[in-house]
Amino acid sequence: MGGASLAALAAGCQSVPTDSLKIALLEGSIPPQLIQAFKRQLGEGEEVSIIPADSLLKLFKLLQGWQQPAQNQEAATNTSRPIANWLSLGDYWLQPAIQQELVQPVDVSSLEYWQDLPAIWKELLSRDSTGALATASDSWGVPYRWSNLAVLYDPSATSEDDPITQWEDLLRPEWSRRLVLPDHPRVVIGLGLKAVGASANVEDPTQVPGLVDFLRALHQQAQFYSSDHYLETLIIGDADIVVGWSGEMQSVLQQYRQFTGAVPGPGTLLTADLWVQPKRAETITFTNSWPDFCLSADFADLLASYSQGVSPRWLGQGPDALPASLQQTPLLSPAAAIQSESEFLLPLSEAAQGQYLELWQSLRG
Repeated sequence: MGGASLAALAAGCQSVPTDSLKIALLEGSIPPQLIQAFKRQLGEGEEVSIIPADSLLKLFKLLQGWQQPAQNQEAATNTSRPIANWLSLGDYWLQPAIQQELVQPVDVSSLEYWQDLPAIWKELLSRDSTGALATASDSWGVPYRWSNLAVLYDPSATSEDDPITQWEDLLRPEWSRRLVLPDHPRVVIGLGLKAVGASANVEDPTQVPGLVDFLRALHQQAQFYSSDHYLETLIIGDADIVVGWSGEMQSVLQQYRQFTGAVPGPGTLLTADLWVQPKRAETITFTNSWPDFCLSADFADLLASYSQGVSPRWLGQGPDALPASLQQTPLLSPAAAIQSESEFLLPLSEAAQGQYLELWQSLRG
């Protein structure tokens, strides 16, 4: 029903008036009921249209298509679609979007609820023109939900009285060749760095004691690497344990109650979905601001009630401080002690990026 509602919201996107508010978002990231709630707050004649995409990569390609001349069939298709006023983008994609001049800074001074956010958000989203972190610089996005790296596993494949609590537990003999890892160097190496008690954003990971040995052992456990279809491998029984993002895992956990989710310590990796403004987006003044609506307490409560993620308002707070619906979904709300040791994957220098890629290739080779 939720999918049908979103399809209805998206219908006719091409034919809506040019002065309507156009929102490009990741399918499933915002419950249709929340979009309808926002529309009910608008003034007479104010319209909203939805441009859905089924992956962050496709959203990024939309940005590129809107900004760059059409040079092929795919680009021509992208540029023929209306340019969104707001587009959903993962925080990891923010640096390349800024570097390629696909987005513009956001005037957060106009957002009523911006000051309600923990300071970490202002630090994460303040960037210079290269996309690097820069204190007191422009903000380049508005967060609306966050999730964390976690594991989902079949408890029948291990001892029920021996739950997963640490990243080192991935090295247990019962997971040998039954583990699926993300196909992403920063995520896997970052997982390893957290496992050995280091920052996930060190410049040279090869100099961190114990990291290379841990990653080699982890690679021996892996059946394969996948960032797109890893949940399916667990569902059909091709794997017994998978590593991925809690926001993607939660819906599977709700449907397949035989699985167990866990957020290992001592810390994990964090990721956020943001609203960004495409470079060529027109400024539209509505009765209510879409990003501000997504920062409100009402939005946070509704997002939690649909188990679609955790509001940026609550980053750093333990389960006891959250609504009852999130207290029942520990995969989405790790203990405060784990959150305090967790990190976003931050932009790295070119030299550091080379170190990570070289280590990744040596592990996979």
